[in-house]
Amino acid sequence: MPAAILCVAAAVVLGGWRWPAPAALRPPADLVLPARLPHRLLAVPILMYHRIGPIVRSAPAITEALTVTPAVFDAQMRWLRGDGFHAITQLQLFDALEHGARLPPSPVLITFDDGYRDVLWNAAPLLHRLRMPATAYVITGRIDDGDPSFLSWPLEASRRALQRQLRTPVQWFAYPAGAADAAVAELVRRAGYVLAVTTRPGDVQSAAEPFLLHRDEILDTTGLHGLEALLGR
Repeated sequence: MPAAILCVAAAVVLGGWRWPAPAALRPPADLVLPARLPHRLLAVPILMYHRIGPIVRSAPAITEALTVTPAVFDAQMRWLRGDGFHAITQLQLFDALEHGARLPPSPVLITFDDGYRDVLWNAAPLLHRLRMPATAYVITGRIDDGDPSFLSWPLEASRRALQRQLRTPVQWFAYPAGAADAAVAELVRRAGYVLAVTTRPGDVQSAAEPFLLHRDEILDTTGLHGLEALLGR
């Protein structure tokens, strides 16, 4: 694990401006994984975005790489909707994976990492207009000890912090820099989360591994055609 560990939990961006999410769309309190995890595989691509904003050539190279312009993001979202994809919530994915609930045709989960403010201004209004839910993973704190045995406190604290602010349960998690292994996944489970995403590419999600979900990263170089190719269109 890196020396500085970011504590990341998830908040749901739904309808763009509604905080917290409408009651009908909130997960119930204290979702619980089945005692015996089912052996179920589902093809659900999870898209990982970071910044949505203008490309600033003077910015660090990593910032430029992580930035998708509003125009490209608009084209990507409209293509998803027009090509028959259905954006789903984390709760829908949880219910489908762990309880066998049905998903709409061509489901896709949209996520944003790091809690960049420009997601609120440049992504949420479009998602609201298109009625496409998404999940924003927010960095809630930082600790400076690399010993994974100390992770349980910040994991629990990050979840409590967001629940206080949003007044709704928070049970979705993203690993800092995608760093995940069996030991850390167990700590995430103990902290009360029920789904966690990595940065490992792929679109096949396993109900037996709810804390090791795959995601595909969308960068400045992906563009519309790259997204089409990624999703097999």
